[in-house]
Amino acid sequence: MHEEIIHLAGAADPEILNRLLAPPKPILLRLHNKWEFCQWMEHIGLGVPRHYLCESAEDVRGLPGLVEGMMEYVLKPVFGRASQSVYHLKTREGKLEGVELEKLDIGVRRKWIAQEWMYGERYCSYSVIREGKVQAFSLYKVLETIDGSSCVYFKNVEHQGIFDYVSDVAAELGLEGVMGAFQLAFDFIEGGTNPLHPETGARLVAIECNPRCTSGVHLFASMPDLARALTDPTSPRVVANWKAKRQVFPGMMMWEHSDATVKQWLRHMGRLMGSKDVVFSSKDLLPTLMQPFLLTSYYEICREKKMRLPEMFQLDVTWEPDAAELEGVYEMAKEDRERWAKRRGALSEQQAIERRTSVMAGGRPRKLSVGSFRSRSRRRDVVAETS
Repeated sequence: MHEEIIHLAGAADPEILNRLLAPPKPILLRLHNKWEFCQWMEHIGLGVPRHYLCESAEDVRGLPGLVEGMMEYVLKPVFGRASQSVYHLKTREGKLEGVELEKLDIGVRRKWIAQEWMYGERYCSYSVIREGKVQAFSLYKVLETIDGSSCVYFKNVEHQGIFDYVSDVAAELGLEGVMGAFQLAFDFIEGGTNPLHPETGARLVAIECNPRCTSGVHLFASMPDLARALTDPTSPRVVANWKAKRQVFPGMMMWEHSDATVKQWLRHMGRLMGSKDVVFSSKDLLPTLMQPFLLTSYYEICREKKMRLPEMFQLDVTWEPDAAELEGVYEMAKEDRERWAKRRGALSEQQAIERRTSVMAGGRPRKLSVGSFRSRSRRRDVVAETS
């Protein structure tokens, strides 16, 4: 469910590996590492923000256009998660705002990534991938958060462009010979015209990838088809019901409303009253009734450990490699990078697109108007849009 999947992917027990819903560890780490992920996406022709690897405070200060005030960036560890240690970099009169670089642990063994700060609509996808094809898919907009990033309201939406993007990633992994079922989740931004660089225009980009189960799975509540998609190679593709809505009720109750307009307040109340909590079940009310008591204990843990609530939720479930393991991880990433660059380096862009498309040939159609979705005629070519 969380980063324990990385620990399990490194297990030597074949029984664990055969049942684990994850790609091989080198690919798992490629997708989890924000820098390696962006490099690979760029290499296969899919949209990502402009990005730079930072191994020192000087690398951060030297980011193109930062000091001049021409660019804004988001700075985060390459192995970060849940919006922890994420900083919005911008300058005023040549001075960096929002972060004290001297207090950050940035180095060759603690690498960070700086991505162009994007403006636009935010989306989060969840999918099950099997042998180069999307077996299950859900998508929601980031509408309600408790800290500006951690989403607590999930309403399934349709977006053909994002589905095509995920399908292209699945097809590329299929061409690499990745077999079996595994889970992938992406964070997207669309329509992100940067006011500092309006010439770039609107585009769809993936910010990062989580190669594991994420909150999008809530949109499959009461849908046994998801279990079949994970376990049965012959099952048809399943798409979350377009009416599906779920919420994390305690998180929705933490909504900051001091500056909200009447319209915003009414919209929030409509979402709060119009969707079920993720753990609610009329057959078992105890988990729902226990939430206030659990939340009280969570706040007590936060007080004792001097942590914010989102950070506390990650406690004891994160993957934090020691120095020896981290050195092996970076070496594995280097070998993996050389492998995928060599495999695809000899192909022209058109050949790569044709090969990627051929993976889908004879398989399920890539249109989203299947299963629970209403029929739509809209279709978009993300490769052309983001190139």
